[in-house]
Amino acid sequence: MAEELNITHERIDDIPLLIGLSQKLQLAEVIDQNLGNHGNHQGLSNGVLTMVWLAYILSEQSHKKYLVQEWAEAHRHMLERLVGQPLRDVEFSDDRLGIVLQHLSDRESWHSIQADLWSHRVEVYAIEVKSVRIDTTTVSGYHEITEDGVMQKGHSKAHRADLAQIKLLAACVEPGGQLAISEAMAGQKGDAPLYTPAIKRLRDLLQQSGLLYTGDSQMAAIATRADVVAHGDYYLMPLPMLGETAQQIESWIAAIVDGPETAQLIWRDHELLAAGYEFSRPLTYCVDGQEIQWTERVQIVRSFAFAEPQIKHLEQRLAKAQRELLALTPTRGRGKRQYQDEAKLQEAVAAILAQYKVTDLLSVFWQREETVTTLYTGRGRGGAERPTRTQTKVRYQITAVSRDEAAITRRKHFLGWRVIATNVPLSQMSLPETTLHYRRGICIERDFHALKDRPIGISPLYVHRDDQIIGMTNLLCLALFLQTLIQTEVARQLAERQETIAGLYAGQPKRATAAPTAVSLLKAIAKQEPTLTCVHIGAQCLWHVTPLSDLLRRILNFLGLSPALYSGLAPNSS
Repeated sequence: MAEELNITHERIDDIPLLIGLSQKLQLAEVIDQNLGNHGNHQGLSNGVLTMVWLAYILSEQSHKKYLVQEWAEAHRHMLERLVGQPLRDVEFSDDRLGIVLQHLSDRESWHSIQADLWSHRVEVYAIEVKSVRIDTTTVSGYHEITEDGVMQKGHSKAHRADLAQIKLLAACVEPGGQLAISEAMAGQKGDAPLYTPAIKRLRDLLQQSGLLYTGDSQMAAIATRADVVAHGDYYLMPLPMLGETAQQIESWIAAIVDGPETAQLIWRDHELLAAGYEFSRPLTYCVDGQEIQWTERVQIVRSFAFAEPQIKHLEQRLAKAQRELLALTPTRGRGKRQYQDEAKLQEAVAAILAQYKVTDLLSVFWQREETVTTLYTGRGRGGAERPTRTQTKVRYQITAVSRDEAAITRRKHFLGWRVIATNVPLSQMSLPETTLHYRRGICIERDFHALKDRPIGISPLYVHRDDQIIGMTNLLCLALFLQTLIQTEVARQLAERQETIAGLYAGQPKRATAAPTAVSLLKAIAKQEPTLTCVHIGAQCLWHVTPLSDLLRRILNFLGLSPALYSGLAPNSS
């Protein structure tokens, strides 16, 4: 009797690479060391559960807990070979994963996990740290708001003030853009108090002094700036339009528009980006009981890209104001209001000019019109002997609305300006260099976009308890850490070897790049459909793995990973 033949196929895609990368960073060990495991815990540890869950998130582009168990069962053989342990049916149940999130929500444990992972990252992969970029974002959701809950209404950076949100602070190192730390907190918290504790964490993490910390205007609190100076570091950020800055900004701009200051032009690759000037001022502030004194450079910079939409908006306001002013005095007709009192017309004109903030830019002219009508006195038909009277009606008609082109041009010259503050010595960074450095803030924005877009897609969170929300946010930040690591390391390797990589773009097989995204790299691997095949002949199993492509071998090589992650899945393959 012939033995029964059965063939099964299992797509493995980028999963071995992702788990291999986590193993190289000792991610499971770091998680277990900081989270621990319950005394009665059986099966896979919290660290291994987290490591495999992260592979699921990045490979399947989903963080829904209830789908992980089914996915793990479909890849049982591969996962068992990769983690070196058998998988029980209950390993990735919703309850087990919920416990992982509960542990990940602990603030001190989370800080230790990020610190240990960074230490392993530096040991395994060379990384250059010249500066640090810090910023915050918000993640909205349809969550119930409770008094002390983490989901609260606040200033939404996604312009969804109607939804509850969680706030996330993150920092990445430059020039690569590798995520270094993150912190999830209640959505109503202000940004300003978050920066000093974050910089302290970064200082302990990076173990470097003399770094440049760059952030937005919320980082510009004098206490934050003084703390940076006190620890021998540097800062760079725009000043908010508050206090002295709000009072002085117009005179600072006028000094270059009308006054003696000369604009320094700022170029990038033959493109004129901005112009400005700077001055220095002494500052003093007390940090931990010690008076700190330093010199701050105040840079008044006009970005032409920043000014363009503001100029366009000004022209739109002028046009709307002109239309509304001319519409104040329509021709006579039924239901058309006429101004018979000049004072009321003046009030209406002033209100429109003030509404659109163009009071000094438009001039409005009107004239007084009189209509005299002769009427018969009394009742009955008119006649030659009938007495008459005259009735005079007065209306005011706007005749013209003219633009003061000189004033408008001057107003446009006052648009597009920022006030940048830094304590970096001029000998280290010139005005053009600080301006260009600030404009390169795309690295942290890119990380936030990566967190919110696929494959991570943090919103919606699919969890509702506070500990689960914080835990899930931290878990997805671990996924972002792995994703940015892939991206920065591959780009670094390509730069060192002066190479490019092709085959990442659908329909453009020859298109090459020296800075591929992690998403494009993982998609290219999945597109090749690496597959694990098992041929069952009776009680015998023969395994086979799809031969690795040159592209996959290159990516593994760039990350310092062995092809055996894939070939080792087929123990008796030829």
